[in-house]
Order: sequence, then C-alpha cells, then structure tokens
Amino acid sequence: MVFLMWGGIAATAGLLVLLGESLIGLHANDVSHANVFLWLIITPIVAVGSMVHKRMKAIDSFGYGAALSTGLITSATATAGLLLIWLLFVGVLYPEYFGLMHRYATNQALAQGHTGLQLAQEIHSAKLIFVSPSFYLISAIIPLLVGTIASFIGAIGVRKRV
Repeated sequence: MVFLMWGGIAATAGLLVLLGESLIGLHANDVSHANVFLWLIITPIVAVGSMVHKRMKAIDSFGYGAALSTGLITSATATAGLLLIWLLFVGVLYPEYFGLMHRYATNQALAQGHTGLQLAQEIHSAKLIFVSPSFYLISAIIPLLVGTIASFIGAIGVRKRV
C-alpha cells in the first residue's frame, strides 16, 4: 500500500504544480516549466520517500533488495499517476497546452538569439515533442527512468540492518 500512497502523492503534486502554474498566470504569458518538474523531480522524490517510509515501518532488517523493489514499484505507480494527470490536464483542463509549449519554445529560441536554420530546428523539435503520441510516451519513459535511477542509488543509503 506504500506504493499506491506515494504514487497518489506524486499525482497530487503534479496536479498542484500544473494548476499552480495556471493560477499564477504563467500559462497566460506562454510559459510553463511543469513538464520538467513532472518528468525529472517528482518521481525520484517519491521513490526515495517511499523507501524511507517503508524502512521506518520495517521491524526486521530492510535490505537493498527490499528498498530497491519498493523504489521501483513506487516509480511505476508514480509514473502512471503523473501520466493520468497529464491526460486530464492536456485533454480536459487545458487543451491548448501543446500550443503554449510551441510558443514558449519559439520565444525562448528567439530570446537566445537563434535565427534561420537553428531557429527552425528548435521549433521543429518542440513540435515533435509536444504533440499527442510522443508527449505521452516521453511522459511515461522519462519519469520511470529517473525514478529507477533514484531507486538504485537511494536503496544504498536506505538499508536497515538489525
């Protein structure tokens, strides 16, 4: 049950980040950093948090394997929860999110002084990433990968020997 609880925490945090960005007006200014936060930050935090939680509840020894499996399963549930949040947010709450990200990438490239072919390449890559099938695929792979890496590393320090 620790896995589901921490997966729910990840989904709730993701929804709060997306709604918070919208409420403070970042989306009105064609800015969003939520994808980086949801892809790279939330999953490792909840993976390690679940390992620590399970270690604190453990009565006997809590070895590397138990810590690792806890982190990996939590990474998977957190990724599934975040993917559902992305589907809800982009599909229902803010369907113009992909357009916002295309404008954000264009504005950022122009602010960095990119012109010509370099500007065209950055706009093209943003349009490849922020489109329905590839965005959701990336939103499933990156958090799972980052959570897995955090689980392998975090399990080293979370072990408990009795």
